Parts: sequence; structure tokens; C-alpha cells
Amino acid sequence: MASADTVKCRERAAQSEASTDHRTDQRRGKDLDYRRGVSLELKTTALVAAALTVAFVVIVCVIDAHSPWQVAVVLLALFAVIAATFDLWVYRPVGGLIARARRRLGGNYERSDPRYRDEIRELSYLVGTLIAVFTASEDKEWVAQSVKEDLKRVQSLNRQLMDVGVIGREMNAALPYQETVERVLSRSRSFLHADFGALLLLDAETRAFSLEGTQGVLTSTLSAECCAYTADCPVRAAISSGEITRTEGHACSLFPHTMTHQLVIPVKVENVGDMALLTTSTSGEYTDLLTEDILASLQNHVRSALTNAHKYDAIRRQVVTDHLTGLYNRRYFMNRAGEEIERSLRHQQPLSVLMLDIDNFKQFNDTYGHATGDRVLQTVARAMKAVLRKPDICSRHGGEEFAVLLPNTPGDNAYHVAERVRKTLSDTRYTGLGLPPEVNITLSVGVATCPRDATVLDELVDLADKALYQAKAEGRDMVVLWGSERRQRVSA
Repeated sequence: MASADTVKCRERAAQSEASTDHRTDQRRGKDLDYRRGVSLELKTTALVAAALTVAFVVIVCVIDAHSPWQVAVVLLALFAVIAATFDLWVYRPVGGLIARARRRLGGNYERSDPRYRDEIRELSYLVGTLIAVFTASEDKEWVAQSVKEDLKRVQSLNRQLMDVGVIGREMNAALPYQETVERVLSRSRSFLHADFGALLLLDAETRAFSLEGTQGVLTSTLSAECCAYTADCPVRAAISSGEITRTEGHACSLFPHTMTHQLVIPVKVENVGDMALLTTSTSGEYTDLLTEDILASLQNHVRSALTNAHKYDAIRRQVVTDHLTGLYNRRYFMNRAGEEIERSLRHQQPLSVLMLDIDNFKQFNDTYGHATGDRVLQTVARAMKAVLRKPDICSRHGGEEFAVLLPNTPGDNAYHVAERVRKTLSDTRYTGLGLPPEVNITLSVGVATCPRDATVLDELVDLADKALYQAKAEGRDMVVLWGSERRQRVSA
């Protein structure tokens, strides 16, 4: 006994065969109708041709017989033949064309002017309808292409807006000023597809440019002197107008000849001044696609990032800086000293600490007033910064006492650095401080070195402090290197 699935398969096969036979019969019927129609048209055409031939012969005979009534009969017969011919060869094909067009168009066309015969009237409007259909099709293709291009532009604009938004968030992170400058250049170059980027600051007094940062192929050769004092300089023109400037083919001796496209974005940074973001590239194809709104958005992000970074640095300086002298405060010094000792031990490099104290400072305050004492502190701070290197950490440790951190400096070298500071102050007669001409400023200095003297911060500072008090005990105005007999003092 066959399963249910087998029975269903047989039923579907039978249905498929029946459907195939039905379609075959339909095709045979259509072919038969077509052959019959062709045969009928051929027969009709033969009869019409024979009738026209007979009519021509009769007309010739009648004309020869000169009988009017015979001529009239012949003409009527000829008219009937011609009418039948037009009906067969013109109106019937036109009627068939109209019927097929009506089925094709679904009757969606207007009726025509009643002055014409139905077939001609409908044919004329069918032609008009077909023209309208083709025109509408062409318009539809044009509209579709236009919409596609508009959509592509909108999508590109959306991507650019999203990219600018991401760049803005990255730029405006709470970072120190110099790190923000590097990030602004990096993100801007990437977004603008630029080969080179620079951030320039215009000095309000000298009108000269200084480079805040550079990135790209020209970093090693670029100088701010490339911005000439001429009106055609794109950077100066952009800052003067306050508008984003695009130039092509601008001549600059420091730029390779292939870099012919420049984009300058001027920004006015609060409490800093006029700045400009300059990017150059070999092709301006990408920047030409950027709208003014996109570039203005980038401009706002750059301005905001640099302003926030400058404020961040200002607040950070207030936290770690002594307001009177401008030196670092004790907290910052101790934090950095701990980091530097770890680095010193890790890389096996020497690290020295100087402890400095102004001699007889209490007498300055008591005799000449606290304002004079403050000016003395500021004078000592300036002298120290003038002698010390940029990596050195100089701080006001408290009262009239100062501390200096000298990375990668052995004890003997630190001793000479301290001696230069001491001698600078001792040999100089300062005016305008409120001190008598015969009174000068002197320092006592103690020096200790890691890892020779100690490897722990508190111990290192304590040893330098002990060396300082040795200098005080031995007569002031001298430098003492811990664990050494070296002394140097200026005679009174």
C-alpha cells in the first residue's frame, strides 16, 4: 500500500501534466487562428487585386464607348472597391493596433476630439499617450538619478558631520595645552587629508609668527619665517579677515612644488591671541567637497579645544605654583621628586637635590619691610630660573627656602650648578628692591645625590638640608656637597 506522500506526489504530477497539456492546446489554438487569419488576408488581398484589375479594364472600355451612365456605374464600383481596400488595409489594422494599445495601457487615456473618426481619434491620442509615457519614463529616470545624487551628498555630509563631532570630542578632552596642540594637528590632518599641518601664533606686538606645533613631511624644515609680512600671505589674510581661506598654487620656498593647496583656519583663542591652523596638500579634491558649515564647525572645535587647554594649564599652574615667585610649590616638587628617583634607579642615572636658603632674610623683613622681602624672594627666583636648565624642577619649599631637582646630574656637576646660582646673586648689586646699595643677597646651599647618598626621597632631601645647615654653620654664602669637604665662599 502506497504512502500518503506517494499519493500526493502522483496527484501533483497528474496536475502538472494536465496544466502542460492545457497550455499546449492554447498555443496550438493560437497558431491555428494565426494561420487562418493569414490565409484569409491573403485570399482577400487576391480578390481585391483581381477586382482592381477588372475595374481598370472596364474603365478603359467605357471611356472608349463614351457612355455616361456606364462611366458612372464604373466609378461607383471603383469607389466601393477603394473603400473596401481602405477598410481592409487601413482601418482594420488601425483598429487592431488600438485594441492592443488599449489592452496594454489599460484604457488609461482620454477620448479625443469628436471631429475625427473614432479610429483616427483614438490613434492620435494613443500616440500622445505613448509620448507622454516615454517622457514620463525619461523624467522618472532623471528624477531618480537626481535623488540618488542628492542622497549621496546628504550621506557624505552626515559622515562629515559625524567625523567632525568625534574630532571635537577628542580635541576637547581635558588635556594640557601642548598635548592638545598635537591632538588638534593630528585629528585635523586626518580629517582634511592633508600632508602637512602647523599651528601658528601671531604676536600682538611684533606681528611675528611662532610655531606652536607642526606635523607632517615638513616638520623638520619649516620655520615660522615662511609667513612673510605681506598681504598676500594666506595665513595673515585669514587672520585679518577672520575667514577660512583656501588657496591654490601659493608660492612658498619652504613648501615642495607639489603642495599647491593650502587651507587656513583662523582661530582667536581667549587669553592667548590670534592663531591659525594651516594645512597643505598635493590635491585639494577632498577639501573642495567640504562645505563652509563643516569647516566652520571644525574651526569652532579647534578654538574651543585650545581655549579649554589653556585654561586647564592655567588652573594646573595655580595648583602647583607658588603665586609670589612663580616657581613650583612644595607639593609639586615632592611628587616629581618621587617620580624622578624611581626613574633614576630604574635607568641607573644620577639625580641631585639642592636645598637653598636666603641668608639673613628675617633681617630684610624686619628692617626694610615685608614688601622688600617679597621683592627679594622674586629676585632669587628669577636668578635661579636664569641659571637652571628647562628639565630642572625649581620650587619654593617654604618661607625663604628653595629646593631644586636636577635629573641626570651627578653630585660634582650639581655642586657647580649651585655655585653658579650662589655667585650670580652674591656678585650682583640690586637696585629698586628697597635695599641699601651696600647690601647684597647671598645664599647658602646644600647638595645631595641619588643613589650615592640615598635612594629614598625623604632621606635624600634630609641630607641636602643637613648640608645646607652646614653651610649656614660655617659662615653662610657657600655651597656644601654632602659627604664631601668641598666648600666655596665669597669673601666678605
